[in-house]
Parts: sequence; structure tokens; C-alpha cells
Amino acid sequence: MKKLVIIGGFGNGSVVHSTVQDINARTPEWETIGFLNDKEVGPINGVPVIGKIERSVVQELLKDPDLYFFYTLISVKLNHKFLHRLHELDIPKERFATLIHPTAVVSQSARIGHGTCIQPFVAIGPNVSIGNHVQIFAHALVGHGARLEDYSYVANNACIGADVVLKEGAYLGTNATTLEFISLGKWSITGIGSVVLKDVPDFAKVVGNPSRVIGTVE
Repeated sequence: MKKLVIIGGFGNGSVVHSTVQDINARTPEWETIGFLNDKEVGPINGVPVIGKIERSVVQELLKDPDLYFFYTLISVKLNHKFLHRLHELDIPKERFATLIHPTAVVSQSARIGHGTCIQPFVAIGPNVSIGNHVQIFAHALVGHGARLEDYSYVANNACIGADVVLKEGAYLGTNATTLEFISLGKWSITGIGSVVLKDVPDFAKVVGNPSRVIGTVE
């Protein structure tokens, strides 16, 4: 089994750990060694906290060639302002685990990057391109030909139309839906239940049906 260290804690970290448990229930693949977390002392869902989120800790762990990481500190609250935490760790991209829940349906022609987690009952259509460190939560649908760039975030039950582009860090909220052939701008936030019929600008906040801009991401 490959070893896994989850960077984060309660919240996205515990959701990722739950997916790992479901993967292992089907076919044993991952041994979760522990969490890295700056605040919690552990355990988190029965898994110990083995250190803080520090470069020195990570570089020591990297000496084990069978150990992989998953970075969970990407969300609508943390957004681009916290990316420096990831970059400072200096982890090679191939040492990030890609985790796909056994109930997810992923087209054979889809391409998925490193450090991405696809949660229960997600459907990924053909010719979809998914970048690195992308989170796709339960029951989301990603239409054919869509492109989800690095750090984009798709909440549960969201529906992404065909050939839609989520630019770097774009956030699509719970139950939100997009028309096909549009783009969601860099680090934009599309709110819960929104119906997006046209392009969303970079760093914009949009809500409603049809969606409208209500502000910007700082």
C-alpha cells in the first residue's frame, strides 16, 4: 500500500480521509500515516497529527519514496491568498495523490492531474481536462469537453455544462448550474444555486438565477 499524509484537518481533510477509507474498502491502496496541521493536536477521525505544516517536516517525509501527500487547504474561504503555504512546502507534483471515489463515474478519455479528489457519485464526461489540486464534491456533474484548471473547486450537486472552462481557482457553489461554452474567471465565486448563463469575470462574486455580479474577491 502507498502511504498518504493529508495536509489539513477537520473539514476538507476529513472528507478526503473518508474517501480514502471508501477506496480501501473496495481495494486496499492507501495507508494514511497522519495529518499535518498547525492547530489540531489530533487525532482527526482516528488518524494522528504527525507534525505542523512546515517545509522541514515535509522534506523529511519526502525521503520515503512510497509516501504521497494530499493538500486540502483550498476552499472559498482560503482562496488564492493561502497558495503560498502550498508552494513553500516544495513538494514535487508527482508526489501528490489523486483520489477517485469508487462510486464516481469517470470517462476513460478524461484527463486528471495531481492532488485532485473526486468525491462520491460524481460524473465526469468524455474529453474533460482536470488540473492539479482540484476538488469535486459529491453528486457533481462535469459535462463533456469541460476544462477545470488548477485549484478550481466544485461543490456538491453542481452541474457544469459541456465545454465550460473553470479558470484557476474558480469556485462553483452547491446546486449551481452553468450553460455550456462559458467560462468562470480566475478565483471567482459562484454562489449556491446560481444559474450561470454568461462568462464570469476574474475575481467576481456572482449569485442568483440568472446570476449577476455582486462584488469581487479581495
